[in-house]
Order: sequence, then structure tokens, then C-alpha cells
Amino acid sequence: MRTVLWDLDGTIADTELLHFHAWQETVVQYDVSYPYERFKAECGMRNGDILPNLLHVAADSPLISEVATAKEAAFRRLVRAEGLQALPGVMTWLQRFRAEGVKQALSSSAPMANIAVMVDTLDIGDFFLALVSGAELPKSKPHPAIFLNSAAALNVKPAACLVIEDSIHGIQAAQSAGMGSVAVGTVTEHPELTEMLHGGPKSSDGPAVA
Repeated sequence: MRTVLWDLDGTIADTELLHFHAWQETVVQYDVSYPYERFKAECGMRNGDILPNLLHVAADSPLISEVATAKEAAFRRLVRAEGLQALPGVMTWLQRFRAEGVKQALSSSAPMANIAVMVDTLDIGDFFLALVSGAELPKSKPHPAIFLNSAAALNVKPAACLVIEDSIHGIQAAQSAGMGSVAVGTVTEHPELTEMLHGGPKSSDGPAVA
């Protein structure tokens, strides 16, 4: 393994509440309810896959782009106002991988504008050889396109990549791409992850490897 593909939201920085508050600030203007439980279940998915069902409109409705743009602008305002901190252990591993000559890329479903704001706020840009956004891809995680694009951007084979992810959709996408994966955060307790491991090792005090 000579390449690591990092998810961003929830993996490098805890942005969950910032995203949830941005959603609430936005959808209330459209008389739509987006409860926390549904928000959690759809973490890792693109707005274009979330919003048609949430708004009860066709996937090509102009309203999709309007709401998505407003929500992401709200998120960026919150990041700039409240700041971000890297999650525990992230900086250590970013530095260790770089010191050992491991290629690293960010592979996030977020729009590139969000990625740029978060990377700048965290001051981590120099660790990555590529910043890859899946926001404009036809399909989001669990489809593997974003990770396959990231491997291509670094000119490496998928099998040489390890994905670090905090969502079940991201882990599924990594598996579909033929890549190894490390699950971090609360997804390690997700029942689907246990099924995906097919009886493989899972530590209660460490990441699960799929």
C-alpha cells in the first residue's frame, strides 16, 4: 500500500453538526423537514442524490441546484465563523504517511469550494497530491467513481490504494473500487459494516479494516 485516499467530512474533521445546522438553516426556507436520523443515514451521499426525495421533485428540477447551492454556502459560512479542528490522530498519520513517501489524496463528495475552505482552515493542503470532488459525478458513494478517479489522478492502480472513511457508503464505495479501507468513527459500530467484513477482524478499540 503506497497510496492513501482520505475522506474529509467526519474523517479528517468533525463537520457533522455544521452540516446539519446548514441543512436546517436552508430547508426551513422551503417548508421541508430534514430530521437528524435521516441526515445521519444519508451521510456521504451527494446533494443531488439526497434532494430529489427530500423535496419530492424530479432529479433534473432547477430546485435541486438552488437548494444545494444555498446549503453549501451556509456550511462554508459556518466553517469560516466557527473554525475547524482535525480529529485526534489525523495530523500524526498525515505526517507519518508523508514521511514514509505514501501518496495521499482527498476524495470527498463535497463541492470543491467546500473542500478548499476546509483544507485552508485546517492548513493541511501540503499533505495531498490531489483534491478530488465527487460533487459533479453522475453517481455518489457507494458508487466507486470518486475513488477510481482519485487513483487515476495519482496514476496508481486501485488495488494499491487504502481508503480512510467514516461512512458506510464510503466503505462500500471503496470495496466496489477494489480498494482496502479503514473505517473510523461511529461507522465502526454500524451493523452493515460487520456484515461486509464477512467475519474479518474488527477491534472494539480501533478501526475496522474491510
